Amino acid sequence: MTAAILFLVITIILISIHLLHLASQAMPPALHFTDSKYLRSILALCPMLREEYVPTSLWGKNGHLQTILYGKMGRINSPFPRGERHSATMPDDATMTFDIFQPHQPHNTDGDYTLCVCPGIANSSESLYIRTFVHHAQTEGFRVAVLNHLGALKDVKLTSSRIFTYGGTDEYSTMIDRVLEIYPDTDCIAVGFSMGGNIITKYLGESKENQTKVLCGVSCGQGYDVEKAVEYLMSWENFRRCYVYAMAQHMKSILQQNYGILFGETGDKYDTKQIFSGTSLVDIDTHYSSKRAGFSSVSDYYRWVSSSHYMDNIEIPMFFLNAQDDPLVPPDLINIPKEFASRRNNVIVAETRHGGHLGYFQGGLLIPDTITWLDKVVVEFAHAIVLTSTIKRSSKLQEMVA
Repeated sequence: MTAAILFLVITIILISIHLLHLASQAMPPALHFTDSKYLRSILALCPMLREEYVPTSLWGKNGHLQTILYGKMGRINSPFPRGERHSATMPDDATMTFDIFQPHQPHNTDGDYTLCVCPGIANSSESLYIRTFVHHAQTEGFRVAVLNHLGALKDVKLTSSRIFTYGGTDEYSTMIDRVLEIYPDTDCIAVGFSMGGNIITKYLGESKENQTKVLCGVSCGQGYDVEKAVEYLMSWENFRRCYVYAMAQHMKSILQQNYGILFGETGDKYDTKQIFSGTSLVDIDTHYSSKRAGFSSVSDYYRWVSSSHYMDNIEIPMFFLNAQDDPLVPPDLINIPKEFASRRNNVIVAETRHGGHLGYFQGGLLIPDTITWLDKVVVEFAHAIVLTSTIKRSSKLQEMVA
């Protein structure tokens, strides 16, 4: 009996080690970039990118647990920063909103800097992971502006028959312009998480003028090419189909909450039975999103929303971050920014072994820290960009005076 119990205990321990990837070694991110003096100066100011990312001890090396905890809980003991809500009416009468959060202290360069954040799918300034990031950035001297995706806030009613899309940049563009109107002396940094990373990358690639409005772009956890991503997401490998089902249910709940304005005056334009019986985002995109955006096929729609088709137009510095164990973004898709970085001397791609999809929890045996590695590394990179930019301006000013 004792031997049987011992065998059972050992079996449970071995299974736990395997499922939780406890034997997987914590490592520094794999960095992909073309060697240049500029990027060496940036990396010298980003020690976190050269040090190990050590996840929460007991479960943090499992990408699914990182992703599920992020998806269900957002963050642990998330703060609740107070911001000021702004709104603007779009050409189609849609009401876009964003929130501005002031820094808790001056930036250490005495400059004025605003992180312009685009959240992930169906998220807003009230999402827990966004709140935690905002609070951390505030304590580091940054102002933060956060876009609220159309339909994401229950207390902000839609005023036109559409919600957000994966690659629609109009609302984000409006937020950037409004921030620069309110704070004409500020320097902006574009920051996007997941779908938001796709949107800010697409926004920057859409025109050179957009790039003049920000110092750099920071994208975390995006999938780059929706058409290619669908091939992976619709398979059961790594349980991706389960995640897609959960996201589809959430999307349908947003559509249902706004049924009257979205479908009330459209007549037979949409097959609502097909939309609400769909079990994947592809079903919803086929019968609603692509048609609402004016595309005859879902493939054309996916090509339009994907940042990969706009990336080569970007000339300003970019930072891309992905995790190898992200169940929603397969490693093959991370080759897209890697190839882009190989053609630029101001682009860094950081690929971590652990982190899941926007998880990046760290600290503790079971209960992680409130501030995640993701929050810290994005703010650290923003500091590096700001300091490098300040030094460049100072050198140019000295040359002009001389």
